[in-house]
Amino acid sequence: MDEIVVVQVKRIVDMGAYVSLLEYGGREGMMLLSELSKRRIRSVAKLLKVGRIEICMVLRADEDKGYIDLSKRRVDAEDARAKDEWFAKSKAVHGIMRHVASLNDVDVTELCKKVSWPLYERYPDAHEGFRKHINEEANIWSELDFSQPGEDLSGKMVKLKEDIETDLKRRLITQALKMRAKMDVSCSEFEGIDAIKTALLKAFEASSEDCEVKVKLIAHPLFMLTCQTRDKKEGFDTLNKAMSLVKESIEASKGAYVERLAPELVGNENKEDELNDKGSESGSGESGSDSDESNQDETMGNIDEKAMAELMEKTKDLKEDED
Repeated sequence: MDEIVVVQVKRIVDMGAYVSLLEYGGREGMMLLSELSKRRIRSVAKLLKVGRIEICMVLRADEDKGYIDLSKRRVDAEDARAKDEWFAKSKAVHGIMRHVASLNDVDVTELCKKVSWPLYERYPDAHEGFRKHINEEANIWSELDFSQPGEDLSGKMVKLKEDIETDLKRRLITQALKMRAKMDVSCSEFEGIDAIKTALLKAFEASSEDCEVKVKLIAHPLFMLTCQTRDKKEGFDTLNKAMSLVKESIEASKGAYVERLAPELVGNENKEDELNDKGSESGSGESGSDSDESNQDETMGNIDEKAMAELMEKTKDLKEDED
């Protein structure tokens, strides 16, 4: 009861949808129609699609009759993000265990008992233990015992270690997270473009050796901050700090600052959320600026003198109109 679980939609019916609980061997559950959304449901097809992964809460579980009722609408957005992240990490860990077990012809459960499960007890999760090992912050081999009860893997220990190390480097080191945030920065005072430029340059002060901030012009006054990092928390902290510095600088020059999109991971957005996001931005008076935003994000270069010159002309025109 009340457990947050990861499910995959199998088939949609009039009363809801039948789903498979991915953490429990594919056990079948029912996502009730009345528990899909807090808003009025006009079309189930827009909320659910066969094959889609969803985060739900367990409402009821009858052991005798064998049914499990689930709710999507009772899961907080924060809890859903945390569960989604936890599941992705656990899936990556099990993928490594399963691959190494198949290479060495050992039982995957026995390998998990000797490697991943002990790490779940010593760290917040096994993924964190692997991450620290790869970054040389810890040595997991000094913490694990391959001779504990069960299948004796001590004879294959060297080969198992080598294969696990190879898989860790292939799967973890190459995973760089791309993050972004969007904001409006404008100034109608005498400083105009110089105030905007000074404020945007402040964003770079939040950069670190492992997380460099970049600024892109979408369409005046909309700007996007991006960064790449292997540490999700560091990425969020860096972008939040950069936005704070920009806001402080532009407001000190009596300019205007509006946060359009809080820092987020690129590539994890729900398509429905993207449409809502675009709709809300396009309705704020920036005609044409966001309709092609998805294409511009990839094609617009970093802020340079040419872009700033174009911005200067736009600001100049606005100033003349006001006068």
